[in-house]
Amino acid sequence: MRKFDVLRIGADLYLVVQAEHLLDLNSVVLLPVLPIEALPGLRQLTIDIRIAGDPYRIRAHMPLTVEAHRLRHLKPVHRLSPDEGQKVMDGLYTILWGL
Repeated sequence: MRKFDVLRIGADLYLVVQAEHLLDLNSVVLLPVLPIEALPGLRQLTIDIRIAGDPYRIRAHMPLTVEAHRLRHLKPVHRLSPDEGQKVMDGLYTILWGL
């Protein structure tokens, strides 16, 4: 598991956004990755991506934490590009600091 990996947890997708040097902690910060039509886009807070050709929207304004031991065995289904990762971080900065 690495920062910007997309994991399937049950039927849902989540993006790992926690710094890699902190992934050994007991919890991991995730963002939901939902089908693009599930919610409208929000300027700077949602990031549109494609996974296996299908459109999804990352919700930077909806972070959550999950116990790390529940995730360590999961294999990523997708990894964000550096550009997509930067857009996610910009969205997190917006929600946390209003930047």
